[in-house]
Amino acid sequence: MPNSTSHFYQELLEGMVTSVVWVNAQEKIQFMNSAAGELFQLSTSRLINQKWTVLFPDLVPDLQQATEKKITVHEYNILVAGMGTVRVSCTISPYEIQGEQGWLFEVFNTERHHRIVEEDERWHQYEAGNLLVKTLAHEVKNPLAGILGATQLLQKRHQPGDRDLVFLEVISKEVLRLTNLVDRMLGPKNSCEKECHNVHELIRYVLQIVEGEKPPNIFIKQDYDPSIPEVLIDFEAMVQALLNLVKNAIQAMERHGGLLIIKTRIEHKFTLGTNTHPLVAVISFIDEGEGIPESVFDSIFYPMVSSKTEGTGLGLSVSQNILRNHDGLIVAESAPGNTVFHVYLPLKYRNS
Repeated sequence: MPNSTSHFYQELLEGMVTSVVWVNAQEKIQFMNSAAGELFQLSTSRLINQKWTVLFPDLVPDLQQATEKKITVHEYNILVAGMGTVRVSCTISPYEIQGEQGWLFEVFNTERHHRIVEEDERWHQYEAGNLLVKTLAHEVKNPLAGILGATQLLQKRHQPGDRDLVFLEVISKEVLRLTNLVDRMLGPKNSCEKECHNVHELIRYVLQIVEGEKPPNIFIKQDYDPSIPEVLIDFEAMVQALLNLVKNAIQAMERHGGLLIIKTRIEHKFTLGTNTHPLVAVISFIDEGEGIPESVFDSIFYPMVSSKTEGTGLGLSVSQNILRNHDGLIVAESAPGNTVFHVYLPLKYRNS
């Protein structure tokens, strides 16, 4: 093979998004393209001449099984440093290079596809539940207004000091409380005024609000990417969305204390729903609280679902709605001592 042709194919392999690894007859790694290095978060030079099982432990019992035909393994989990497990599909093919027999591993990252499917399914379920709650809230709001109006008329007919006024005051306060609850169930109004804002100024403002109610045994660490450009948001609505997440994290750590880490990063070519965005700002809230019970985890963004006995179950629902109004998304993962809420916010500009 001419040298120029060899360089051409090597550049072609390096430009692929599919991870490619070639293993020789001694079952040792001889080549990895850049996509494979990025997937495994490992230096390709350090892996050369290492046994293939370093990358693919327990993929197949014996590599010789793939001597005559291709083997494809779906739903295989690889462990990536700093990222946990990533789901992939892997195809092993017998492949000869320059007269030497070996095997070609083609690895397809299916994690994003799974995430998109799961998000879509959860969102449809969430929309159905949200629609039901909002319909009920609308139906409840009208009679509440009537009860309040009638109560106020009765209050005017009584003299100060009348015994019945005490009971009418109770009715009035409870109706107002239920009205506020219904308004929260209905969520934020869609008429957003969006302006360009710095996400770190947004977070700073939220932290100012909670500073007075934060227990002394809870500490906040800020890990920011200063290169994140300004985002087009409804500032007041986004304050409410992030405030709910920060308050939840603080409440989860009230009993034993702990650390809340707020981290900002940029993701490139990131898919949210069915749309792929060139740039997405990610704000992560990581707390050391007790975690979210498995029994409610899949439903935490539904209205009226809460893992707290005193909670209304509206905070996360409202936050998710606000992010949806910004074409964004909140994704949660939870384990005791490590609960994370990732806020994904597409970077948009006025002319987009």
